[in-house]
Amino acid sequence: MRHRYLLLLPCLATAFSSLAQTTQLSIKPPLTTVTVYLNGTGLEHRAQLTLAAGLNRIVVNNLSRSMDEQTLEVQLGDGAELLSVSDEADEVAPPAPLHPSAVDSLTRTEAKIRTTEAELQGLQQEKAFLLANQTLPTGTQANWSAEVQKGAALMRTRLPAIQLETAQLTKELELLRVLAGQLDSRATETGATGRCVLLVQATRPGLVPLTVHYYQMSRLPWLPQLDIRATATGRELTFVPHGWLVNRTGLDWQQVHLILMRHSLGEDVSRPQLSPWALNFNGDDHNGEGRVDQYVVKGTAKGRPALVVQSTRYEIPGLVTLAMLGRRQITLPTVQLTGQPEYLAIPRLSESVFLQAKVTGWEGMQLPDRARVYRQGVYVGTTDLEGRAYNDSLEVALGHDEQLLVGRAKLEDFSSKVGLSDKRRTRLLYELNVRNNHSEAVRIRILDQVPISEEKEITVKVLETSGAQLDERSGKLTWVLTLAPGASQRLRFGFQVDYPEDKKVEIINHQVKISNPKFR
Repeated sequence: MRHRYLLLLPCLATAFSSLAQTTQLSIKPPLTTVTVYLNGTGLEHRAQLTLAAGLNRIVVNNLSRSMDEQTLEVQLGDGAELLSVSDEADEVAPPAPLHPSAVDSLTRTEAKIRTTEAELQGLQQEKAFLLANQTLPTGTQANWSAEVQKGAALMRTRLPAIQLETAQLTKELELLRVLAGQLDSRATETGATGRCVLLVQATRPGLVPLTVHYYQMSRLPWLPQLDIRATATGRELTFVPHGWLVNRTGLDWQQVHLILMRHSLGEDVSRPQLSPWALNFNGDDHNGEGRVDQYVVKGTAKGRPALVVQSTRYEIPGLVTLAMLGRRQITLPTVQLTGQPEYLAIPRLSESVFLQAKVTGWEGMQLPDRARVYRQGVYVGTTDLEGRAYNDSLEVALGHDEQLLVGRAKLEDFSSKVGLSDKRRTRLLYELNVRNNHSEAVRIRILDQVPISEEKEITVKVLETSGAQLDERSGKLTWVLTLAPGASQRLRFGFQVDYPEDKKVEIINHQVKISNPKFR
């Protein structure tokens, strides 16, 4: 019986040795899905693993070298258990050759740099030529010819154009040089991709699906933008969301599913804590508040269903291929909205009258901070967008209108001492003029203001407003007028300020020139 046990011991040792053996496997799971945020990218690789029963050691290649290892997530199908994940591998990756796509991009970028430098040099030579020929020869000053007048017009128009083109090309050249530096480092780096090592226990041999997901932080991989295209009247607007996409992952995208997100990655979602608001005489309170908040809720604020529903997530139709550091313009679905046009004038700040449209049905859209505005197919400028409005309309500026004239004149500026007191009084009276040169009636909103007091010793009394709506908290005056074709209207407002005679109060900015067009 003892001899039988001795014969079984070698068999058991052999069995335990075979169980202790680990199957070695190296794979390159393809990149299948890319999710681009405003400040980073999520990458997902998928593959099928052929596992042996027992312990399997798997080296996963083809991962981004700049991945955030803390975000690495590995999922396996049924019949396999993930025991550990590490970034260590016994094999040393051989030096990778020059990256062909990065080399091609670098060559094109360097050619573009040379072209831009040549264009800048040409502009400088043209400017020098114009400046060198701006003086007329002796004896010709008295007889201006048509050619001389053309030359003067050319100087007035071409020199500003040269300045603008030079500034634009200089900015492009700086961006190209930065891009060339990035491409140069990418083209010559060794070690093609990142990797990780998985230790997997399989209950049985066979195919098991593998999903590897991780995030990579980068600067502006997706920059959403918005174009607003309006008709001449401003009653119909088309919102065209688009943006620039840059592949900053360090991997080529070959037929991947692309998802664009309109928010940043890794935002802090922890609950804020309200700390005590303590006051003292030592000036140590740094959590104080200002005197008066300027934000005012406008509109009905009744709330209603949104006409447009846009998610913060947008999946690009079809599969996308984009080389490392490649750039692509992405256009998202357009949205048609209706606007209520209104003209706005603030003569205290500008003699131009602005056309704006109050847009409804925008509540479901994800708006950027700024948008480019086109009217009748012509670019008119950029406008700020306030998506955090608590009303049912979004104000969109559509440019200036030359058919509406507005002016502001000071009619009275009087200062004197208040009798039987230590006060001094300043009285001001202004007149606003507005004229409609359109062939149809227009609705215009005019804004101005009276000062407000932040000190007990300073008192402000409004004397006249011509029917304006006065916001006593901010001092803003608002007139809403409907002007017939060719009609004009005058508005007056005045106020007086009493303040201590021994203190200086700046009421008037003497550097500002107040003018009024003569169309009364």
